[in-house]
Amino acid sequence: MMKRRDFIRMTASAGAVAALARMSPAAPVPSAARPNIVFVFPDQHRNCSWPGGGDPQVKTPNLDVMAREGAVFTHCISNHPLCSPYRASLLTGRYQQAHTVGTNVGANGGGLPVTEVTIADVLKKAGYATGYVGKWHLYAGWQSGKIVPPGPHRHGFDYWRVCYNYRSRYATRYFDDADKEITINGYAPKGQMDLVLEFIEKNAARPFCIFLSWHPPHPPYNEAPKQFAGLYQADQINLRPNVPKDVKVRQVRENQVEYFAHVSAMDEEMGRLMKKLAQLGIADNTIVCYSSDHGDMLGSFNRWGKNVPWDEAINVPFIIRWPGGIPAGRRIDALFSTVDITPTLLGLAGEAALPQMQGADLSPILKGKDAPGPESAFIMGGGPAGEGEDKEPEVDGNDGAQAKRGAKKGAKSHGWRGVRTQRYTYAKTHEGNGLKPWLLYDNQKDPHQMSNLVEDPAYADTRKELDAMLRAWMKRVGEA
Repeated sequence: MMKRRDFIRMTASAGAVAALARMSPAAPVPSAARPNIVFVFPDQHRNCSWPGGGDPQVKTPNLDVMAREGAVFTHCISNHPLCSPYRASLLTGRYQQAHTVGTNVGANGGGLPVTEVTIADVLKKAGYATGYVGKWHLYAGWQSGKIVPPGPHRHGFDYWRVCYNYRSRYATRYFDDADKEITINGYAPKGQMDLVLEFIEKNAARPFCIFLSWHPPHPPYNEAPKQFAGLYQADQINLRPNVPKDVKVRQVRENQVEYFAHVSAMDEEMGRLMKKLAQLGIADNTIVCYSSDHGDMLGSFNRWGKNVPWDEAINVPFIIRWPGGIPAGRRIDALFSTVDITPTLLGLAGEAALPQMQGADLSPILKGKDAPGPESAFIMGGGPAGEGEDKEPEVDGNDGAQAKRGAKKGAKSHGWRGVRTQRYTYAKTHEGNGLKPWLLYDNQKDPHQMSNLVEDPAYADTRKELDAMLRAWMKRVGEA
């Protein structure tokens, strides 16, 4: 159990919780020394599927070097492990209840309101060149070839290369600045990295910030480049202990071969990025981040997809390298949530987080200071039970179809809320008109979350404390 004084400090009031979630802002940085920022995030890459997250069978030599030369957050938590809600929280530093993007944005509405202020808005005002490449998923209708119009719907990003048919791995299309449709021939992540490198070369003499969102290794798992698929053999894949023995093991392994192959292919693109920064002489003053919007169950507990509280879905990689400002070779156990990313990057760039941003600025920790981190992370999922997950591995990546399949399972639950501490995962699920305790894991004793302790009398006090912590979080985000 957590120490009582820590629990009291966390739950004494909503104001105390808010205070704990925000670190002291970083000192101002002269504009001439402002670091560049490159933020790369594939879709659905879970932390336990690369060597730095505990799986040495996944080959990521460039990410391994990046981790040695930078820092790794071992507890990077996706607050709402679903594509659109994550993206909205990433860019705004705000929870779903504040930015209002509560499910995946489709063809008929929703999207990130133009009133929301993003990291690009702040950095553009500070003199940065801003760019976005790849999957957006924050504007209604864009997946069907509808251009995101220049202006407020691009939320501060000027260089705009958003690919609307992002599920196509070899003929991804986007509109250029003249509204001309362009097809990226070849493997999409490579062509998208080409666009990022084009932006970097053009803006190498001034501060810049660019986000790159890849669709792989999100399903469909196939179509990874053959040279990377050849690195893995299905009968040699070691499955996680929480993959049940009665599942279609061969099918699970074959999907993991393709999943790992996509990760290795994108790793090669990260190597190209680091080489280009070095060639341009700007590597030491460029912050490079590699993370993901959420993970993938990949057969654990016979589940597929995301939007559930297990670590396979909520714990994602987070590697950050900045030779000019972050000590190398550090593994940081502090909890680091989606909403913390923008305040932290702004802190590293010498910009204060905006008052409406709800995340913590952990830049002092990254710089090597002995500062406390948040003691818990708020996690949640919404919509019908099973939304964003699939029982079968042969999925097509269509989130709308996933939601319908989830709704057909007959579960009574309509969303869940929880907290993740360094030691525990606790979640409650909606049943009827209220929330009912659902899951409690002691991740220190049970790292694969195979023993649900929610009804264990020995953990009754722990559950009570975590339940109070969750209520405090719900009050803070406006749900209590």
